[in-house]
Amino acid sequence: MSSGPEATSREPPADPPTTNNAALRAGFQIRISRGLLLGFGGLVLLAVVAVLLVGLWSARQNTFDLLRDKSESTIELILARIEQYLRPAEDQLAHLAKQFESGAIDVSSDTEVGKFLSGALAATPQVRSVVLIRDEQRMVFALRHADGVKLQIVDIGKMPVLLGALDDGRKASGVHWGDVVRPETAGVTLLNVRYSLHLGGRNVGLLAATVRVDTLSALLESTAETLGGSAFVLYDKKFLLAHPKLLAGMPGLSAARPLPTIEEIGDPLIAAAFENGEAKAATSSFEQRTGIRILDMDGESVALLSRTIERYGVQPWLIAVHFPAAKISDELERLRWAAIAGGIVLLVSLAFAYAMARYLSRPLVRLAAAAQHIRDLTLDRVHHLPGSVFKEVSSADQAFNSMVSGLRWFETYVPRNLVHRLVRQGTNVAATSITREATVMFTDIVGFTRHAERLSATETATFLNAHFAMLGRCVEAEGGTIDKFIGDALMAFWGAPEALPDHAARACRAALAMREAVVADNARRRAEGAPPIQIRLGLHTGEVIVGNIGAPGRINYTVVGDTVNTANRVEQIGKELDQADADVTIVLSGATARAAGTTLEPMLIGTRPIRGREEEIEIYRL
Repeated sequence: MSSGPEATSREPPADPPTTNNAALRAGFQIRISRGLLLGFGGLVLLAVVAVLLVGLWSARQNTFDLLRDKSESTIELILARIEQYLRPAEDQLAHLAKQFESGAIDVSSDTEVGKFLSGALAATPQVRSVVLIRDEQRMVFALRHADGVKLQIVDIGKMPVLLGALDDGRKASGVHWGDVVRPETAGVTLLNVRYSLHLGGRNVGLLAATVRVDTLSALLESTAETLGGSAFVLYDKKFLLAHPKLLAGMPGLSAARPLPTIEEIGDPLIAAAFENGEAKAATSSFEQRTGIRILDMDGESVALLSRTIERYGVQPWLIAVHFPAAKISDELERLRWAAIAGGIVLLVSLAFAYAMARYLSRPLVRLAAAAQHIRDLTLDRVHHLPGSVFKEVSSADQAFNSMVSGLRWFETYVPRNLVHRLVRQGTNVAATSITREATVMFTDIVGFTRHAERLSATETATFLNAHFAMLGRCVEAEGGTIDKFIGDALMAFWGAPEALPDHAARACRAALAMREAVVADNARRRAEGAPPIQIRLGLHTGEVIVGNIGAPGRINYTVVGDTVNTANRVEQIGKELDQADADVTIVLSGATARAAGTTLEPMLIGTRPIRGREEEIEIYRL
């Protein structure tokens, strides 16, 4: 009997599909090592690269957020010192005005007016002079001298500058700052604050106080030195109000030109960072995200922070502080090393996959099943592969176990609970934005800026990581979703993506759990000699828009709407309820209290106005 092709062709196939499959396999057979290299190596590449990129992106965002917080706290410190320096002049002037307008001081009595002006000057050492200019063109003038306070009574009928100030003062109400001036008789440049006096509905004069500009330069420089840098203030976009070069005085200034120009100071850093008195546009994502400009000044990197304020007078102030960029490079260096380590992990994983592919001699059914779980982000269902009597398969199992360990490490950078819930509910849930009732929570650390000033950047990051981990466990235990971390604040919500009928009660239970956690943590901190922390929590319930929000290159699954804004403002109301001995202050809106039910028994505080809402809302304390 022939066994050649003719004999085979004369017998009809008993199972055509099987024969077709055999032919298909014969036409597409490849070596198993190459198939594993394409399959297993591709899986390693895609999985590790995807998780690596997500992890590095998250680390980059966290680093940028920490640097932005640091830059904001630095600028806030400079602004606080300016406020501390100028505020006494405002307060003293407002106090004097109240005394005059109430009749406690006889505005027509030069002796009585002089006594009170001298007393006000003695109580505010940074104020150079206090004057009362009456409508009858008579001025009572108290001026600080090295040996005390000198009192003068001057007729200003022939002083057009002071008459103009009197006319300008009538046009404004309350305490207000005027232009920078340099009186010929003073010999120094002054900031002046004014108050228009009214008795019986009639303007009777102008109160004014002056503060020396040169002492402001000294104050800012001493403050900036504590940060290892220097500071300056641009006035009206083209003049220098404060600068280290002004400490020794600036020749050539006059009443017509009380401040030096940017060109006269000749600071190369100002020329590099500003154009026409405006900060040049940020040129990198780092500068846009952190607000920190990095400048190359003669081979040395300098970090620059700036902010414009319009509180003191009609012309804007631009406050700037700069220091060596090495002070912020540690955070960026850690990010670079994380990227290098991730690249090494990727290369090692690919090399290991290639080596295993050369020696594997059997189908990878077990590996394929485990890879399916990785694709579905169900890493908890991936069990340790026990190996095999075959050396090649056993080696492949070990490689896969190593990869899973790496993926679990990188998984800490992504909100896996949210991703898992979205995967379980299907892709349409994440793709479609819907309106749903939810409860939103905001938390905030009381006095965090002051607390962080005592910590290094690394210590601050460690503290915040531990704090957010403690609060996050409380959120997740009640089925909540952590939306984002905003500096030292946490935002979370209940009611999405899974509909939770008791979302308000869950949020309240999470808040109470946070209280217990913070109280226990503070007990530990006190035992270790560390200062305790205080936090505020605000909750509000209402309709939100939930879904993917953002730009094509950066989308977050989040909630937006008036409910989110109201929850944030409810948390801020907690500032009124803070108690020095309370570790945690929990504030609920009336909507949350009603939705949570009566078992929690929150205490009604009353109604409060909310910015952006016409009606007041009920506020409860839990």
